[in-house]
Amino acid sequence: MEYAFDSIHLTAHPTARSQATASRAIGAGSTVLAAPALATTLIPSEKGRRCDYCHLVPTEGEKLFKCTGCAAFWYCGTACQTKQWNVHHRKVCKRYNRYTASIEYQAMPPGHRTDALMLSQLLLEVFPKDEFGIEAATHRSDAVAHFFDLLKGPASRGNPTQISLCRPSNSAAVPPSIIEEVFARFGNNNFIVHSHLNSYAHGVFPLASRLFNHSCVPNCASKYVITSTEMMGMEIVALRDIEFGDELTIPYLDPALPFDIRQNTLQESYGFTCNCSLCNFQRASAPIPPLPTSPERLSALEAGLCAFVAVHVLQLDPSAPPPVSMGADAFSSLPSELHPLLGEGYLPTLSEEFSRASHEGPYDRAVAAGRVLLALYAVLYPQNYPQTGMHALELTKTAWNAIIAGERSEAPLNSSATRRLEDAARHYLSIASRVLEVYGPEGDMNGPLEELGVMRSLLEA
Repeated sequence: MEYAFDSIHLTAHPTARSQATASRAIGAGSTVLAAPALATTLIPSEKGRRCDYCHLVPTEGEKLFKCTGCAAFWYCGTACQTKQWNVHHRKVCKRYNRYTASIEYQAMPPGHRTDALMLSQLLLEVFPKDEFGIEAATHRSDAVAHFFDLLKGPASRGNPTQISLCRPSNSAAVPPSIIEEVFARFGNNNFIVHSHLNSYAHGVFPLASRLFNHSCVPNCASKYVITSTEMMGMEIVALRDIEFGDELTIPYLDPALPFDIRQNTLQESYGFTCNCSLCNFQRASAPIPPLPTSPERLSALEAGLCAFVAVHVLQLDPSAPPPVSMGADAFSSLPSELHPLLGEGYLPTLSEEFSRASHEGPYDRAVAAGRVLLALYAVLYPQNYPQTGMHALELTKTAWNAIIAGERSEAPLNSSATRRLEDAARHYLSIASRVLEVYGPEGDMNGPLEELGVMRSLLEA
Protein backbone atom coordinates (compact mmCIF):
# COMPACT_ATOMS: atom_id res chain seq x y z
CA MET A 1 0.00 0.00 0.00
CA GLU A 2 1.00 3.61 -0.51
CA TYR A 3 1.16 5.82 2.58
CA ALA A 4 1.46 9.59 2.25
CA PHE A 5 0.95 12.19 4.99
CA ASP A 6 1.74 15.83 5.54
CA SER A 7 4.43 15.20 8.16
CA ILE A 8 5.45 11.59 7.53
CA HIS A 9 7.28 9.59 4.89
CA LEU A 10 7.67 5.81 5.02
CA THR A 11 11.26 4.95 4.22
CA ALA A 12 13.52 1.91 4.38
CA HIS A 13 14.79 0.67 7.76
CA PRO A 14 17.87 -1.50 8.26
CA THR A 15 16.08 -4.15 10.36
CA ALA A 16 12.35 -3.31 10.56
CA ARG A 17 9.83 -3.42 7.72
CA SER A 18 10.01 0.36 7.28
CA GLN A 19 10.22 3.52 9.31
CA ALA A 20 8.20 6.71 9.60
CA THR A 21 10.45 9.71 9.08
CA ALA A 22 9.68 13.41 9.42
CA SER A 23 9.03 14.96 6.02
CA ARG A 24 9.50 18.42 7.56
CA ALA A 25 10.60 19.95 10.85
CA ILE A 26 8.03 19.20 13.55
CA GLY A 27 7.68 21.29 16.71
CA ALA A 28 7.20 19.88 20.18
CA GLY A 29 3.50 19.44 20.94
CA SER A 30 2.49 19.12 17.29
CA THR A 31 0.06 16.40 16.29
CA VAL A 32 1.98 14.14 13.92
CA LEU A 33 -0.96 11.88 13.08
CA ALA A 34 -4.63 11.46 14.00
CA ALA A 35 -5.56 7.78 13.71
CA PRO A 36 -9.11 6.42 13.99
CA ALA A 37 -9.86 3.29 16.02
CA LEU A 38 -10.98 0.21 14.13
CA ALA A 39 -12.25 -1.51 17.29
CA THR A 40 -12.25 -0.78 21.03
CA THR A 41 -13.45 -2.56 24.15
CA LEU A 42 -13.70 -1.30 27.71
CA ILE A 43 -11.91 -3.22 30.44
CA PRO A 44 -14.35 -4.86 32.91
CA SER A 45 -13.95 -2.22 35.64
CA GLU A 46 -15.11 0.50 33.22
CA LYS A 47 -18.25 -1.30 32.03
CA GLY A 48 -21.31 0.67 33.12
CA ARG A 49 -19.14 3.68 33.95
CA ARG A 50 -18.44 4.76 30.36
CA CYS A 51 -20.43 4.68 27.15
CA ASP A 52 -19.47 1.47 25.33
CA TYR A 53 -19.35 3.30 22.01
CA CYS A 54 -17.79 6.76 22.54
CA HIS A 55 -16.27 6.07 25.99
CA LEU A 56 -17.70 9.24 27.48
CA VAL A 57 -18.17 9.35 31.27
CA PRO A 58 -21.52 11.02 32.02
CA THR A 59 -21.42 14.27 33.95
CA GLU A 60 -22.90 14.52 37.43
CA GLY A 61 -26.66 14.17 37.28
CA GLU A 62 -26.64 12.25 34.01
CA LYS A 63 -26.68 8.49 33.61
CA LEU A 64 -25.96 5.82 31.04
CA PHE A 65 -28.71 3.73 29.45
CA LYS A 66 -28.43 -0.05 29.45
CA CYS A 67 -29.07 -2.23 26.41
CA THR A 68 -32.38 -3.95 27.11
CA GLY A 69 -31.38 -7.00 25.11
CA CYS A 70 -28.24 -8.13 26.96
CA ALA A 71 -28.12 -5.67 29.89
CA ALA A 72 -24.34 -5.71 29.47
CA PHE A 73 -23.67 -2.63 27.30
CA TRP A 74 -24.28 0.98 28.34
CA TYR A 75 -24.67 4.09 26.20
CA CYS A 76 -24.81 7.83 26.75
CA GLY A 77 -27.71 8.15 24.32
CA THR A 78 -29.56 6.65 21.37
CA ALA A 79 -27.02 7.98 18.85
CA CYS A 80 -24.20 5.84 20.29
CA GLN A 81 -26.46 2.85 20.85
CA THR A 82 -27.70 2.96 17.26
CA LYS A 83 -24.21 3.30 15.82
CA GLN A 84 -22.83 0.35 17.76
CA TRP A 85 -25.94 -1.71 17.08
CA ASN A 86 -25.54 -1.24 13.34
CA VAL A 87 -21.80 -1.95 13.41
CA HIS A 88 -21.71 -5.16 15.45
CA HIS A 89 -23.82 -5.30 18.62
CA ARG A 90 -26.95 -6.61 16.88
CA LYS A 91 -24.93 -9.69 15.95
CA VAL A 92 -23.72 -10.45 19.48
CA CYS A 93 -26.45 -9.09 21.78
CA LYS A 94 -28.34 -12.37 22.27
CA ARG A 95 -25.18 -14.46 22.64
CA TYR A 96 -23.11 -12.12 24.77
CA ASN A 97 -24.12 -13.31 28.26
CA ARG A 98 -23.95 -16.98 27.33
CA TYR A 99 -20.49 -16.44 25.91
CA THR A 100 -19.13 -14.51 28.91
CA ALA A 101 -20.46 -17.23 31.22
CA SER A 102 -18.77 -19.99 29.20
CA ILE A 103 -15.98 -22.13 30.64
CA GLU A 104 -13.55 -20.98 27.93
CA TYR A 105 -14.16 -17.30 28.63
CA GLN A 106 -14.00 -17.63 32.40
CA ALA A 107 -10.69 -19.51 32.12
CA MET A 108 -9.00 -16.57 30.37
CA PRO A 109 -6.87 -13.99 32.20
CA PRO A 110 -8.73 -10.63 32.48
CA GLY A 111 -6.70 -8.95 29.73
CA HIS A 112 -7.36 -11.83 27.35
CA ARG A 113 -11.10 -11.58 28.01
CA THR A 114 -11.09 -7.95 26.88
CA ASP A 115 -9.14 -8.89 23.77
CA ALA A 116 -11.49 -11.81 23.03
CA LEU A 117 -14.47 -9.47 23.05
CA MET A 118 -12.68 -6.93 20.89
CA LEU A 119 -11.65 -9.66 18.44
CA SER A 120 -15.30 -10.67 18.13
CA GLN A 121 -16.38 -7.09 17.48
CA LEU A 122 -13.58 -6.62 14.97
CA LEU A 123 -14.55 -9.74 13.04
CA LEU A 124 -18.21 -8.77 12.89
CA GLU A 125 -17.36 -5.24 11.80
CA VAL A 126 -14.82 -6.28 9.18
CA PHE A 127 -16.78 -9.25 7.85
CA PRO A 128 -20.52 -8.79 7.47
CA LYS A 129 -22.50 -12.01 7.12
CA ASP A 130 -21.99 -13.74 3.76
CA GLU A 131 -18.92 -11.61 2.99
CA PHE A 132 -16.08 -13.69 4.36
CA GLY A 133 -13.12 -12.93 2.15
CA ILE A 134 -9.96 -10.99 2.88
CA GLU A 135 -10.21 -9.28 -0.49
CA ALA A 136 -13.77 -8.18 0.22
CA ALA A 137 -12.80 -6.91 3.66
CA THR A 138 -9.89 -4.79 2.48
CA HIS A 139 -12.22 -2.78 0.28
CA ARG A 140 -14.54 -1.85 3.15
CA SER A 141 -12.45 1.05 4.52
CA ASP A 142 -8.94 2.42 4.72
CA ALA A 143 -8.69 1.29 8.35
CA VAL A 144 -9.50 -2.31 7.42
CA ALA A 145 -7.05 -2.21 4.51
CA HIS A 146 -4.37 -0.87 6.87
CA PHE A 147 -5.15 -3.69 9.31
CA PHE A 148 -4.50 -6.38 6.71
CA ASP A 149 -1.30 -4.62 5.72
CA LEU A 150 0.07 -5.30 9.21
CA LEU A 151 2.56 -8.10 9.77
CA LYS A 152 1.39 -11.20 11.58
CA GLY A 153 2.57 -11.63 15.15
CA PRO A 154 5.14 -14.21 16.26
CA ALA A 155 2.69 -16.22 18.38
CA SER A 156 -1.02 -16.52 19.18
CA ARG A 157 -2.71 -16.63 22.55
CA GLY A 158 -4.87 -19.74 22.48
CA ASN A 159 -7.20 -21.04 19.81
CA PRO A 160 -8.73 -18.04 18.01
CA THR A 161 -11.77 -20.00 16.87
CA GLN A 162 -12.58 -20.78 20.51
CA ILE A 163 -12.02 -17.39 22.11
CA SER A 164 -14.29 -15.55 19.68
CA LEU A 165 -18.04 -15.05 19.78
CA CYS A 166 -17.88 -15.76 16.05
CA ARG A 167 -17.00 -19.43 16.48
CA PRO A 168 -18.19 -21.81 13.76
CA SER A 169 -21.13 -23.13 15.81
CA ASN A 170 -22.82 -19.73 15.71
CA SER A 171 -25.23 -18.74 12.97
CA ALA A 172 -23.23 -15.57 12.25
CA ALA A 173 -19.97 -17.50 12.31
CA VAL A 174 -16.89 -16.37 10.45
CA PRO A 175 -14.89 -19.23 8.88
CA PRO A 176 -11.93 -20.42 11.04
CA SER A 177 -9.40 -19.51 8.35
CA ILE A 178 -10.58 -15.90 8.38
CA ILE A 179 -10.56 -15.77 12.20
CA GLU A 180 -6.97 -17.00 12.17
CA GLU A 181 -5.92 -14.37 9.61
CA VAL A 182 -7.38 -11.59 11.76
CA PHE A 183 -6.09 -13.08 15.01
CA ALA A 184 -2.55 -13.36 13.66
CA ARG A 185 -2.46 -9.55 13.24
CA PHE A 186 -4.53 -8.81 16.30
CA GLY A 187 -2.50 -9.70 19.38
CA ASN A 188 0.59 -7.68 18.48
CA ASN A 189 -1.28 -4.60 17.24
CA ASN A 190 -3.39 -3.72 20.26
CA PHE A 191 -2.98 -0.59 22.31
CA ILE A 192 -3.87 -0.01 25.94
CA VAL A 193 -6.17 3.02 25.80
CA HIS A 194 -5.81 5.50 28.65
CA SER A 195 -7.29 8.72 29.97
CA HIS A 196 -4.97 10.88 32.09
CA LEU A 197 -2.60 7.89 31.88
CA ASN A 198 -5.11 5.59 33.60
CA SER A 199 -5.90 2.53 31.46
CA TYR A 200 -9.57 2.01 30.68
CA ALA A 201 -9.85 0.10 27.37
CA HIS A 202 -8.06 -1.84 24.63
CA GLY A 203 -8.07 -0.64 21.04
CA VAL A 204 -6.90 -1.46 17.52
CA PHE A 205 -5.44 1.48 15.57
CA PRO A 206 -4.08 -0.06 12.35
CA LEU A 207 -2.61 3.10 10.86
CA ALA A 208 -0.51 3.88 13.94
CA SER A 209 0.59 0.24 14.14
CA ARG A 210 1.68 0.27 10.51
CA LEU A 211 3.60 3.53 10.62
CA PHE A 212 5.48 3.79 13.90
CA ASN A 213 8.31 1.65 15.20
CA HIS A 214 9.03 1.24 18.89
CA SER A 215 11.72 2.95 20.92
CA CYS A 216 12.25 3.08 24.68
CA VAL A 217 13.57 6.61 24.02
CA PRO A 218 10.75 7.83 21.74
CA ASN A 219 10.32 11.29 20.28
CA CYS A 220 6.53 10.87 20.05
CA ALA A 221 3.77 9.49 22.27
CA SER A 222 0.16 8.47 21.81
CA LYS A 223 -2.84 10.05 23.46
CA TYR A 224 -6.55 9.35 23.14
CA VAL A 225 -9.33 11.75 22.28
CA ILE A 226 -12.88 11.16 23.51
CA THR A 227 -15.67 12.85 21.56
CA SER A 228 -19.37 12.48 22.35
CA THR A 229 -21.24 10.14 19.94
CA GLU A 230 -18.05 9.34 17.99
CA MET A 231 -15.70 6.38 18.29
CA MET A 232 -12.62 7.61 20.13
CA GLY A 233 -9.37 8.17 18.28
CA MET A 234 -5.64 8.28 18.81
CA GLU A 235 -3.30 11.20 18.23
CA ILE A 236 0.48 10.88 17.95
CA VAL A 237 2.16 13.91 19.52
CA ALA A 238 5.76 15.10 19.12
CA LEU A 239 7.43 15.23 22.54
CA ARG A 240 10.27 17.46 21.38
CA ASP A 241 11.39 19.32 18.28
CA ILE A 242 12.04 16.83 15.48
CA GLU A 243 14.28 17.54 12.52
CA PHE A 244 13.55 16.74 8.88
CA GLY A 245 14.49 13.10 8.18
CA ASP A 246 14.44 11.93 11.81
CA GLU A 247 12.64 8.67 12.51
CA LEU A 248 9.35 9.11 14.39
CA THR A 249 9.01 6.53 17.17
CA ILE A 250 6.55 5.70 19.94
CA PRO A 251 6.87 3.39 22.95
CA TYR A 252 5.03 0.06 22.73
CA LEU A 253 5.41 -0.27 26.51
CA ASP A 254 6.52 1.76 29.51
CA PRO A 255 10.21 2.67 29.04
CA ALA A 256 10.72 2.60 32.82
CA LEU A 257 9.93 -1.12 33.03
CA PRO A 258 12.96 -3.27 33.88
CA PHE A 259 15.20 -4.10 30.93
CA ASP A 260 14.53 -7.86 30.96
CA ILE A 261 10.75 -7.36 31.12
CA ARG A 262 10.84 -4.94 28.19
CA GLN A 263 13.00 -7.21 26.07
CA ASN A 264 10.98 -10.36 26.82
CA THR A 265 7.67 -8.62 26.15
CA LEU A 266 8.86 -7.11 22.87
CA GLN A 267 10.23 -10.46 21.70
CA GLU A 268 7.16 -12.46 22.70
CA SER A 269 4.56 -9.97 21.46
CA TYR A 270 6.30 -8.39 18.47
CA GLY A 271 9.18 -10.67 17.56
CA PHE A 272 12.05 -8.18 17.79
CA THR A 273 14.88 -7.20 20.10
CA CYS A 274 15.09 -3.52 20.98
CA ASN A 275 18.48 -1.88 20.40
CA CYS A 276 17.57 1.67 21.33
CA SER A 277 20.09 3.75 23.27
CA LEU A 278 18.44 2.94 26.64
CA CYS A 279 18.42 -0.80 25.97
CA ASN A 280 22.02 -0.76 24.75
CA PHE A 281 23.07 1.18 27.84
CA GLN A 282 21.30 -1.23 30.19
CA ARG A 283 22.65 -4.22 28.27
CA ALA A 284 26.20 -2.93 28.61
CA SER A 285 25.68 -2.04 32.29
CA ALA A 286 24.40 -5.48 33.32
CA PRO A 287 24.40 -6.84 35.89
CA ILE A 288 23.09 -3.91 37.93
CA PRO A 289 24.79 -3.81 41.35
CA PRO A 290 22.44 -4.43 44.29
CA LEU A 291 21.09 -1.61 46.39
CA PRO A 292 22.99 -0.96 49.61
CA THR A 293 21.37 -2.35 52.74
CA SER A 294 22.38 0.65 54.81
CA PRO A 295 19.72 3.42 54.89
CA GLU A 296 22.50 6.01 55.13
CA ARG A 297 24.22 4.65 52.03
CA LEU A 298 20.93 4.54 50.11
CA SER A 299 20.19 8.15 51.08
CA ALA A 300 23.63 9.13 49.82
CA LEU A 301 22.92 7.48 46.46
CA GLU A 302 19.58 9.26 46.22
CA ALA A 303 21.25 12.59 46.97
CA GLY A 304 23.83 11.81 44.29
CA LEU A 305 21.10 11.05 41.76
CA CYS A 306 19.33 14.34 42.50
CA ALA A 307 22.61 16.25 42.22
CA PHE A 308 23.41 14.62 38.86
CA VAL A 309 19.95 15.37 37.46
CA ALA A 310 20.01 18.96 38.72
CA VAL A 311 23.30 19.60 36.93
CA HIS A 312 22.73 17.69 33.69
CA VAL A 313 19.02 17.14 33.08
CA LEU A 314 16.37 18.97 35.09
CA GLN A 315 16.33 21.85 37.55
CA LEU A 316 14.96 20.00 40.58
CA ASP A 317 14.90 22.97 42.95
CA PRO A 318 13.91 26.60 42.37
CA SER A 319 17.17 27.88 43.86
CA ALA A 320 19.42 25.62 41.77
CA PRO A 321 21.09 26.93 38.60
CA PRO A 322 19.77 25.73 35.23
CA PRO A 323 21.20 22.40 34.03
CA VAL A 324 24.40 22.47 32.00
CA SER A 325 22.51 20.69 29.23
CA MET A 326 19.12 19.13 28.60
CA GLY A 327 20.67 16.50 26.36
CA ALA A 328 18.82 13.30 25.63
CA ASP A 329 20.06 9.95 26.91
CA ALA A 330 21.11 11.35 30.29
CA PHE A 331 21.27 7.78 31.54
CA SER A 332 24.38 7.18 29.45
CA SER A 333 26.27 9.77 31.55
CA LEU A 334 24.98 8.51 34.90
CA PRO A 335 27.98 7.76 37.18
CA SER A 336 28.44 4.03 37.70
CA GLU A 337 28.15 4.35 41.48
CA LEU A 338 24.51 5.44 40.96
CA HIS A 339 23.60 2.43 38.81
CA PRO A 340 22.10 0.45 41.75
CA LEU A 341 19.18 2.93 41.61
CA LEU A 342 18.38 1.55 38.14
CA GLY A 343 17.80 -1.92 39.54
CA GLU A 344 14.51 -3.75 39.03
CA GLY A 345 13.02 -3.22 42.48
CA TYR A 346 13.99 0.33 43.33
CA LEU A 347 11.60 2.38 41.18
CA PRO A 348 8.38 0.50 42.13
CA THR A 349 9.38 0.60 45.82
CA LEU A 350 10.04 4.34 45.69
CA SER A 351 6.83 4.95 43.74
CA GLU A 352 4.81 3.01 46.31
CA GLU A 353 6.44 4.94 49.15
CA PHE A 354 5.59 8.26 47.50
CA SER A 355 2.01 7.21 46.74
CA ARG A 356 1.39 6.01 50.29
CA ALA A 357 2.96 9.02 52.01
CA SER A 358 1.31 11.53 49.65
CA HIS A 359 -2.10 10.14 50.61
CA GLU A 360 -1.57 9.22 54.24
CA GLY A 361 1.41 11.33 55.31
CA PRO A 362 3.80 12.33 56.55
CA TYR A 363 3.86 14.82 53.71
CA ASP A 364 7.44 15.90 54.28
CA ARG A 365 8.52 12.31 53.57
CA ALA A 366 6.27 12.25 50.50
CA VAL A 367 7.89 15.42 49.14
CA ALA A 368 11.36 13.97 49.72
CA ALA A 369 10.52 10.64 48.06
CA GLY A 370 8.70 12.41 45.22
CA ARG A 371 11.73 14.57 44.49
CA VAL A 372 13.96 11.49 44.12
CA LEU A 373 11.31 9.80 41.97
CA LEU A 374 11.19 12.88 39.72
CA ALA A 375 14.97 12.66 39.32
CA LEU A 376 14.73 8.98 38.38
CA TYR A 377 11.99 9.72 35.83
CA ALA A 378 14.17 12.46 34.35
CA VAL A 379 16.89 9.86 33.76
CA LEU A 380 14.74 7.02 32.43
CA TYR A 381 12.07 8.87 30.45
CA PRO A 382 12.75 11.06 27.41
CA GLN A 383 12.20 14.80 27.42
CA ASN A 384 8.56 15.87 27.98
CA TYR A 385 7.34 12.32 28.57
CA PRO A 386 3.81 12.58 30.03
CA GLN A 387 4.49 10.37 33.08
CA THR A 388 7.12 12.88 34.19
CA GLY A 389 4.62 15.72 33.96
CA MET A 390 1.93 13.79 35.81
CA HIS A 391 4.34 12.99 38.61
CA ALA A 392 5.47 16.63 38.84
CA LEU A 393 1.79 17.60 39.18
CA GLU A 394 1.30 15.06 41.97
CA LEU A 395 4.42 16.39 43.65
CA THR A 396 2.99 19.92 43.42
CA LYS A 397 -0.20 18.81 45.15
CA THR A 398 1.82 16.94 47.77
CA ALA A 399 3.88 20.04 48.59
CA TRP A 400 0.66 22.04 48.87
CA ASN A 401 -0.80 19.44 51.23
CA ALA A 402 2.37 19.65 53.31
CA ILE A 403 1.80 23.41 53.65
CA ILE A 404 -1.85 22.95 54.71
CA ALA A 405 -0.98 20.14 57.12
CA GLY A 406 1.79 22.29 58.62
CA GLU A 407 -0.58 25.19 59.18
CA ARG A 408 -3.09 22.95 60.99
CA SER A 409 -0.64 20.96 63.11
CA GLU A 410 -0.03 21.50 66.79
CA ALA A 411 3.49 22.63 65.88
CA PRO A 412 2.91 24.84 62.81
CA LEU A 413 5.63 25.36 60.23
CA ASN A 414 7.63 28.56 60.59
CA SER A 415 7.42 31.12 57.81
CA SER A 416 10.76 30.06 56.34
CA ALA A 417 9.71 26.39 56.00
CA THR A 418 6.36 27.40 54.52
CA ARG A 419 8.07 29.66 52.00
CA ARG A 420 10.43 26.85 50.95
CA LEU A 421 7.48 24.52 50.36
CA GLU A 422 5.62 27.20 48.42
CA ASP A 423 8.66 27.81 46.22
CA ALA A 424 9.06 24.06 45.68
CA ALA A 425 5.37 23.67 44.80
CA ARG A 426 5.58 26.50 42.25
CA HIS A 427 8.72 25.00 40.76
CA TYR A 428 7.22 21.51 40.41
CA LEU A 429 4.13 23.12 38.92
CA SER A 430 6.28 24.81 36.28
CA ILE A 431 7.82 21.44 35.38
CA ALA A 432 4.38 19.82 35.19
CA SER A 433 3.05 22.67 33.06
CA ARG A 434 5.95 22.53 30.62
CA VAL A 435 5.56 18.78 30.07
CA LEU A 436 1.77 18.43 30.11
CA GLU A 437 1.16 21.43 27.86
CA VAL A 438 3.37 19.76 25.25
CA TYR A 439 1.29 16.58 25.57
CA GLY A 440 -1.93 18.61 25.41
CA PRO A 441 -5.53 17.79 26.37
CA GLU A 442 -6.52 14.15 26.19
CA GLY A 443 -9.02 11.66 27.56
CA ASP A 444 -11.79 12.72 29.89
CA MET A 445 -12.71 16.28 30.81
CA ASN A 446 -11.36 17.92 33.97
CA GLY A 447 -7.94 16.37 33.59
CA PRO A 448 -4.37 17.42 34.36
CA LEU A 449 -4.51 20.71 32.44
CA GLU A 450 -7.48 21.80 34.55
CA GLU A 451 -5.64 20.70 37.70
CA LEU A 452 -2.70 22.86 36.69
CA GLY A 453 -5.02 25.86 36.63
CA VAL A 454 -6.42 25.03 40.07
CA MET A 455 -2.95 24.71 41.57
CA ARG A 456 -1.85 28.00 39.98
CA SER A 457 -4.79 29.81 41.58
CA LEU A 458 -4.04 28.27 44.98
CA LEU A 459 -0.35 29.16 44.88
CA GLU A 460 -1.02 32.71 43.64
CA ALA A 461 -3.64 33.45 46.29
